[in-house]
Amino acid sequence: MKVRELVETLQRLPDQDATVVIGEGLSPNVWLIVEGAIVRGIRMRKDNLDWVGPGSEPGVEIV
Repeated sequence: MKVRELVETLQRLPDQDATVVIGEGLSPNVWLIVEGAIVRGIRMRKDNLDWVGPGSEPGVEIV
């Protein structure tokens, strides 16, 4: 997926207030390779905004 396709996909989402989550995994060499975007229910910890898990808040996972 190209950047333009990703932006267009995100713009088509019905909930424009959804949180977009991009994880870098365990490797220090970070690459963003996008195949698509999936609407998910998420939960963010108030004490650690770097942590996201399953929940009921609107979110978008970039895969």
